[in-house]
Order: sequence, then C-alpha cells, then structure tokens
Amino acid sequence: MHDRQTSPTTQGLGRPPAADAAIIVLAILACAGVFTWLGPVLKPFLVAVFLFYVAQLGAKTLARIGLGPRMAYASLLAITVILAVLFGQLVSREAAIFVGKWPRYEARITKVINSLPQFDQMLHGFGPAHPVTPPPAADGPPPVPSPPEAEPAGTSLSDLFRSFSTSTLDYVLHHTLDVAEVFVLVLVYLIFLFIGSEKLPDRIRNAFPGERGQRILMIGEGISHSMERFMTVKTIVGIGMGATAGLVMFLFGLDHWLLWAFLFFASNYITYIGSIVACVPPIVMAFLGLPSLAAAISLSVLLVLNRLLWIDFVEIRMSGKELNLDPALMFLWLSYWGWAWGVLGLLLAYPMLAAVKIVLGHVQGGEGWAVLLSDDAPRRA
Repeated sequence: MHDRQTSPTTQGLGRPPAADAAIIVLAILACAGVFTWLGPVLKPFLVAVFLFYVAQLGAKTLARIGLGPRMAYASLLAITVILAVLFGQLVSREAAIFVGKWPRYEARITKVINSLPQFDQMLHGFGPAHPVTPPPAADGPPPVPSPPEAEPAGTSLSDLFRSFSTSTLDYVLHHTLDVAEVFVLVLVYLIFLFIGSEKLPDRIRNAFPGERGQRILMIGEGISHSMERFMTVKTIVGIGMGATAGLVMFLFGLDHWLLWAFLFFASNYITYIGSIVACVPPIVMAFLGLPSLAAAISLSVLLVLNRLLWIDFVEIRMSGKELNLDPALMFLWLSYWGWAWGVLGLLLAYPMLAAVKIVLGHVQGGEGWAVLLSDDAPRRA
C-alpha cells in the first residue's frame, strides 16, 4: 500500500483554512445572536464581570497592605457601595434640580431658535403649498379667496426641539427604577464573582487536565489581564477628566457642574463617542447660563481641550497597543450593541470585542482574524 500524502490544506485538524474561517465567523455570529436574545439576563452579569476587573486594582492594593483576598474584596465592596450611594444621592439631587429648571432653559433655547427664521422657513418649505387665489375674471364678480389652511403641527424647529427634549426627559425619568434594579443585580453577581474567583483556576485544571486546561487558563489570563488594564485605564482617565472638567466648570460658576462632571466620568466607558457627547450639555448650558459670551466660549474651549488631553494623550499612552481595535469596525460594533441593548450595549461593546480579539489570538486558525481586528497590527517577520 502506498502512503497517502497529506496536503498543506489538510494538515492539523484535517480542514482547509477556508473551513476554519467559516467556522470562526459562524461562531462569532451565533454568539452575538445568543447574547442579543439573552440580553435581559446577560447585561447585569456582564456589567458585574467588567466591574470585577475594575476592582482588581483596588483588591491588589489592599492585599499589599496585609489583607487577605476575601477581606480585600469585602472591604472594597463595602467602600464601593458607600461611595456609590453617597455620590448617587448628590448626582440625583443635581439631576432633580436640573429637571425642575428645565422649562426655563427650554424657553431660552426656544427663543434662540425662533430668532433664526431661516430654519423655520426651510422646514415649512417641505410642507403643503399655500392656496393661490385665481385672478379675477374680466366680466364676472371677484373670486372669493380660499380660506388659509392651518399650518401642520410640529413643523418648526422649536416644536421639534420641544418634542425631543420632552421625550428625552421622560425616558430618563421612567428608566430610573430600571437602573436601580440593574444595580442590585450587578451587586449580587459581583459578590458571587468575588467568592468564586479564587477557586475557578483549580476547577478548570480538574475539569480539563493537561494541555487543554492550560490553553483555557491561558485564554482566561489573557482576557483577565487585558480587561483589567482596559477598565483600570478607563476608570483613571474618567476620574481625571471628570475631576478637571468639574473644577473648570465650578470656577466659571456653571450651573449643575457636579452633574456634568459625573457625565464626563461615566460616559468615558463608552469608547470613542462617550466623551464627545459629554461635552455637549455643559457647552450648551454655558451659552445659556453664563453672563457673557466670552465666558461661554472660554469654558467651551477649555472643556474640549480637557477632553483632548485626557483621551487623545493620556488614555492612548496608558492603553498602549495591546487593545487597539479598528475604528470603523468598532463603530459598527457600537452601533449594533447600542441598537440591541441601549446605553449598556454602548458600555459593554468595546470590552466584548476586545475579548473576542483575545480569544481569536489563542485559537488555532484565529490568529489572522485577531490581526484583522487590530488598528495598528505589527508586521510579521
């Protein structure tokens, strides 16, 4: 009998590279579909997972001063809950005051909009044409002009603004209870993650002995290290950006500066677009509430420069090249999860794609796909 030669496309697992690529793509699409369908269950759990990685920096710091792992986690959890409750009360109070004053701000914005008639004329131009009175006949009575038709409701820019602002405030107020419910579930999941984190590596070694278990642990350690670094950088940069922005707004005397400072901190977890969106409300409030146009422009410039300093300088250098992702693909990923899961989807999109990239880098046949997900991938020798 002749020995059967093995072609390069059938080495390893006996599948051609195209089959491996198809399996990887189908697996990613299947996981995305399952995650979307199980969103109500998975969202608080995933938030707890990423908060667990945030807590690693504090837990390791407490462990260095002599506390055991369980005591460190318990102390960190208690400190986090106390700070969250205290700061949440301050922010909710500022938000309630802002909502109470919103009709006054809305009137100012509407006045500014009404002073720009070209926008209203442009919008009215898309509406039905006004009836035209025919010319009088030469030998007949003058024609009776047709009564003017009523203007369609909601066609002016000010009407559109009122409708948008009302729906936005209603959405925020009606979902406050949902946020509290998610916070409780996240807290429960976080407690169990703290308890089970020490025993998980031993369970994996016992369940998958040998090389398979080591590969699983390697993937887990890669995800854990990258997520810990990512969440640590995001937290440090968010605190720094929020604190400096809050100090600048406080010195300028901007109303509700604490609320906008918290917005800078929280929105930084939404990669790329969060910190940009956070600049909009305080800039608008600066032009509405500050006594002079020069002060409003100065504050706006300082807020934008503050954002550029922390995001485009500090965060990029702290993150390094380890978690770089293609911006176009990242924006598509953000769009999908924002549509599927709302604000939490925008929050979780970047860590989920980073985890996919890390897993692909440790799976046979997935290394090339991990390179494709990168923004500035290193060249192979």
